[in-house]
Amino acid sequence: MKGCVFDIRHYSVHDGPGIRTAVFLKGCPLRCRWCHNPEGLEPEPVQVCRERQAGGKTIRLTEIIGKSMTPAEVAEEVLKSRIFFEESGGGVTFTGGEPLMQPEFTEACLQLMAREHIHTALDTCGYASPDIFIRIAARADLILFDLKHGDSDIHLQFTGVPSGPVLTNLRASIEAGFPLIVRIPLIPGFNHSADTLISMAGYLRETGWSGRVDLLPYHHIATHKYEKLGINYCMRDIRPPSAAEVEQAAKIFRERGFIVSVGG
Repeated sequence: MKGCVFDIRHYSVHDGPGIRTAVFLKGCPLRCRWCHNPEGLEPEPVQVCRERQAGGKTIRLTEIIGKSMTPAEVAEEVLKSRIFFEESGGGVTFTGGEPLMQPEFTEACLQLMAREHIHTALDTCGYASPDIFIRIAARADLILFDLKHGDSDIHLQFTGVPSGPVLTNLRASIEAGFPLIVRIPLIPGFNHSADTLISMAGYLRETGWSGRVDLLPYHHIATHKYEKLGINYCMRDIRPPSAAEVEQAAKIFRERGFIVSVGG
């Protein structure tokens, strides 16, 4: 069995507890306008060609984004950081893209990590069939669940898919008692308004869950990726939220009993 991986990043501190290794799997069912990993959207490797000027000459560079790997090869790379996991309480996070787009591969990787007693986290948009979601999520020690918007029509407009399956799987996670962190990107013009955030906080409270919420403010850091891929970045002119605006968003969730972290 092989999967398609486009990056393995060691020493991450924003993808779960402790120092972690993040494994980025290719393929995503969403097309979020603000996506920070556009190189992971397509399920197969992609070839990127760039031109650079050097000494009056044009040099054409070709790069393949995405590599076929077995679960054992992924585990071998991840375990290079075992000492950092042990010292910091960290582990490995499977992200993307969307790891549930490669369910068998993700499940096999999670099983290998469990045998090595490595803490695992699954970073997911939650858009998957309920049976796949529950089966894979049950293998992870922690679910990093991306909640973007509760309104299905708005979710469809900005991400390309309705929110119904996402909310179904979020509720299933809560009912199953999975260790869970809800991650909310703060996107101006999409969900970063008091009314929307109050509604999202209310939905979470209605489920009976009152754990940790990570607020992830929008930024422009991925702009160069779109240029590299030759994709138009429609969010280029959107202003990232200020520190005061982020704090107001955090206050909404804190006042409703949630533990809030900014930036993950």
